[in-house]
Amino acid sequence: MSRFAALRGTFSNRNYAIYTTGNCLSLLGFWMQRLAVAWLTWELSHDEFWVGAVGFAEIVPLILVGPFFGVWADRWPRKTLALLLQTALFLQTMALFLALQWHWLNIHWLFWLTLLEGSLQAAYQPVRLALIPNLVRKQDLVTAAAFTAVTFNVARFLGPALAGVVIAWSSPAWAILFNGVSYLGIIVAWLFITLAPAQQVRKDSGGSMFSDLREGWRYIAHEPALALLFAVLMLSALLVRPLTYMLSGFVGAVYQAGPQTLATFTSAVGVGAVVAGMQLSMQTKANSLLSMFWRNAVVCAASVFGFALTTHEWLATAMLLVFGYSVTVCAVSSQTLVQNSVSDQMRGRVLSLWVAATRGPPALGVLALGWLATYFELPLPTAIAALLCVVGLLYFYRQRQRLRRFFEAE
Repeated sequence: MSRFAALRGTFSNRNYAIYTTGNCLSLLGFWMQRLAVAWLTWELSHDEFWVGAVGFAEIVPLILVGPFFGVWADRWPRKTLALLLQTALFLQTMALFLALQWHWLNIHWLFWLTLLEGSLQAAYQPVRLALIPNLVRKQDLVTAAAFTAVTFNVARFLGPALAGVVIAWSSPAWAILFNGVSYLGIIVAWLFITLAPAQQVRKDSGGSMFSDLREGWRYIAHEPALALLFAVLMLSALLVRPLTYMLSGFVGAVYQAGPQTLATFTSAVGVGAVVAGMQLSMQTKANSLLSMFWRNAVVCAASVFGFALTTHEWLATAMLLVFGYSVTVCAVSSQTLVQNSVSDQMRGRVLSLWVAATRGPPALGVLALGWLATYFELPLPTAIAALLCVVGLLYFYRQRQRLRRFFEAE
């Protein structure tokens, strides 16, 4: 009962309850559009290279743009930045919808519009993550971070399933339109959230953007445990996380199936992630997160290897469910460990680098997989990448005591 009480206590934070309500609708639309864009990429090109290229366009801004907005999140009012960025995402989505409806869209325009959306999402993520601790009491942070992952992954389950039906019965345009409308929910939510004056006014360091960004890098580099954790995150993100962006390529090239199978695969990832998120939502302390992180990092790589080797749809779905569970445990546990270890003055910059470390390397991974798939079958480079990840994890695991001393210190 005490674990459920922790979840109830988190929702007693008014701001977090408002944010979660608006965010649920927005995330549902986000996942509907993501599946629609993935399927449009295959429909417009029938080429694994373009599947990788569009995936690259969606996530490479997390490396190039995200860290700079982490600096801005430490300098300027975060709520104002969140409102502006959500409005820009609404406009981008409506532009994509109109281009598709008026038959202007080709694979090149889809690439550039996806790059724009990826840039805006990269800008929003560090702002959002830096705001979460301002929405809850400190003792509720672990539960809030985990339940935010639950909402993200419930949407990952429901959004593709709904988008698959919409695409099958009409067209991807209507899934994209739903995403545009859903942005209004989170925009309204931010308007109703009230922050204390100390949480809204940021202090300008007086330095340049690059000097503030370097300060964030130094903050991580000067603490060996943080640097080690980021290295492990980047390894996993480079070698196994690209799978989520290559699913449409597997569906089209390996299974010769349609959007319903893509929706099934994407939803399986979401189901596993929801189970992980609900388990972590009952977690009231952070002292067991590190061991969960290590265990699930290995399981994640193993599930990708198993998915790459099978051609049975039911077994592939099972592997993706395991993948969704393990990758979510790794993401939520590492984010919570970082959140608990940094000061609010550095939070935006450090979390922007966490976003870059976890979601940026897949940009290189999907580009490499897409290129290799033009010479080899897609499963082969995917399986090799998973094996390399296991080898790297075993190497870093030898230094686990350094992480334990830092993150589990009383």
